Amino acid sequence: TGENMYKDFAYLYDSFMKNVDYQEWTDKIELIFRKYGKSPKTIADLACGTGGVTNLLAARGCQVIGVDISEDMLYVAREKARKSGLQVPYICQDISELTLHHPVDAVLCMCDGFNYILEEEKLKRSLDRIHHYINPGGILIFDISSYYKLSTILGNKTMADTAEDLSLIWLNHFVKETRLLEMNLTIFKKQGDCYKRIEETQMQKAWKMGEIIELLNECGYLNISAYSSQGLTPPGKRSHRIYFSALV
Repeated sequence: TGENMYKDFAYLYDSFMKNVDYQEWTDKIELIFRKYGKSPKTIADLACGTGGVTNLLAARGCQVIGVDISEDMLYVAREKARKSGLQVPYICQDISELTLHHPVDAVLCMCDGFNYILEEEKLKRSLDRIHHYINPGGILIFDISSYYKLSTILGNKTMADTAEDLSLIWLNHFVKETRLLEMNLTIFKKQGDCYKRIEETQMQKAWKMGEIIELLNECGYLNISAYSSQGLTPPGKRSHRIYFSALV
């Protein structure tokens, strides 16, 4: 992963994510806020990508900062904010080295942000940094693609997707011993009569729910909860995505 992740892909990312319902994601975040009786004024959205959730929260009246390791993704996010007339500061940082000017009421890390952290030590360091920057009484909300999804649904599968002027071939390889999923993406983008070929490799770690909860406990988080994609119901063995919330 690292700073070069999504280098060319950043500018094509939204074409492939057009079916993702960011409104639904943002509604989920607000549902969890309400469960805890929270209405945060300031929010940091980590691993924010092209700002799908960040800009929506800003449009709903929150003061949001977007943080991502990819300058290219942030460029796209800034452009989208500018076109919508939104004032959103976007900063390029590794989550494990998070440095904000001031603490915030809520921190978010949506759409697999923590799956891209491959070592437990780095994940713990990230959760520690985040804890440091959440105001007392504040909240952390994040999601992961589940072990079941990475190992069984995506693991060792080949997929293809075609959008207008774009095609994507997606080859996956899951290693049970390391619990790492290697995703090899090949994108063909139409340019005139020809196609430009773009190759991208990404790695994700299949974290288990118990590990995440243990790390949150170790870092001093309170009232830890996990949810499936359906409302606030607990996740099942075959949940593809698991949401977490924790208080500071």
